[in-house]
Amino acid sequence: MANLFEHKDRRVIPNWRSFGKTTTLGELNSFQIQSSFPQQETSIDEYVIDWKLNKTVIHAADLLSAALVNNKRDDKSTIDAAHFILGNREKATLSQISLANTILNKTEEKDLSERFNEVTLDKLPNLINPEPIRIKIRETKNLLRHYPTNAILYVELSRYYSILGQEFNSIRAMKSALHLAPNNRFVLRCATRLFAHYDTEENDHLDYIHSFLRKSPMTLIDPWLASAEISIATIRNRTSKFIKKGIELVNSKNISPFNFTELASSIGTVEFLYGGTKKSREFFNKALISPNDNSLAQIEWASTKDNSLDINPSLFGVKMNFEALALDNFQNKNYETALDNAAKWFIDMPFSKRPIMFGSNLASTILKDQQKSISFLNAGLISHPNDPQLINNLAYALALDDKPKEAFEQLNKIRHEENYDDVTQICLTATKGLASFRSGFDDIGRQLYLEAIEQTKQIKNRELNWIAILNYAREEIRLKSEFVEPIMDAVSKIPDDSKDFEISVLKKDVIELHNKMKNESKK
Repeated sequence: MANLFEHKDRRVIPNWRSFGKTTTLGELNSFQIQSSFPQQETSIDEYVIDWKLNKTVIHAADLLSAALVNNKRDDKSTIDAAHFILGNREKATLSQISLANTILNKTEEKDLSERFNEVTLDKLPNLINPEPIRIKIRETKNLLRHYPTNAILYVELSRYYSILGQEFNSIRAMKSALHLAPNNRFVLRCATRLFAHYDTEENDHLDYIHSFLRKSPMTLIDPWLASAEISIATIRNRTSKFIKKGIELVNSKNISPFNFTELASSIGTVEFLYGGTKKSREFFNKALISPNDNSLAQIEWASTKDNSLDINPSLFGVKMNFEALALDNFQNKNYETALDNAAKWFIDMPFSKRPIMFGSNLASTILKDQQKSISFLNAGLISHPNDPQLINNLAYALALDDKPKEAFEQLNKIRHEENYDDVTQICLTATKGLASFRSGFDDIGRQLYLEAIEQTKQIKNRELNWIAILNYAREEIRLKSEFVEPIMDAVSKIPDDSKDFEISVLKKDVIELHNKMKNESKK
């Protein structure tokens, strides 16, 4: 059976996009309406010299990147480099052109959502080719040979590695970036997402990045970093020492609403999780003054638990807002649209597992389209090649599609020496039962399903118990076996209004299949 998408507590962990996209979205701009904090003087002379000596688009873009993060936009060489890029558009990337426009304060911006308009699930297999990412890795490593102190390049390299599922290389590159620029907003926020992404009980990733966030003097004054620290502290079940300061920043008249939107939603989340419903609404409403895609997705998540927060994310005009749209589509039962937005969500965040779990579960369980579920899961396995949940769900979809041989081939990829959590182990056992049933080995399938059901009782996981019973019942009904009625007695005890909509759908399907079997037997 499939590991279902968990509508679990969400945190406002920074989203991680390329430097160019992040710049265009405005998340690296000055957060102050008026400057009240002295800026540390930082030299960009190295980049200026390289630009003047080489006069290439790449060198110009490097200078602009350094100028932006070091608040040197008005430097004459920086302006010259920006004009150079715009004058050589045929040689520049969209990110480089966007960066030049940002430096020159051009009002005409490239709509980042434009390239996603044609992204559909049918085209997903053509959009996940790893080879272009490998080329970018080679190009970035070559640039680093010339600019070994460029922290932004290390962050970009780390992101490319994460898309290909190369955890060790990704973390190593990000640590280099942190060493070079431990107080840089872009570096710290990207590192926060990376270390949260790879966090497990076996590593200290969250502790590592939390230490950087707490020690950085910028966290006290930068709302984007304060938000990241509060979110990491909450994941670690710690009380953040920056909440009081964060509230001051949100209430400050010196910071624009867009720049405190994530901070307000982070504080709202803390209040929400620990019972301060009235205060949480206050901060969520402040986050909605000028939201970004992350804060809007956070409030969309909160709205599933607090009806007073119900919003329509499409009304805010937020760019790259695919996660919030997918969740909202799902809540409103617009499942096909939700699936398309999940595909866009994944293309925007190709290292993330959440859009894959969301899209594949939706396709498999609710839409009964195993081919679309398989497409999602194959895409996700590029960045998570050994993930047991994704492999299990792929095997589950293949078995439901009556391809048990292919299902077993996937299950055989599971590393048995690994210690997986109880839920994953139970799902793997049940999926082997499904593949056995579809292979004609009914006794083995029955034994495996009963084993999985018993294990759900041992760990006292009621929802997982229901899912196992429903999946097992379906297979017995398909066989019209002697065990149908006993298992249907267990099905009848599963509530119709389960908080997990997927469970309600599964029960409805099983009952309809059972009724069909009974009607056929009367003929």
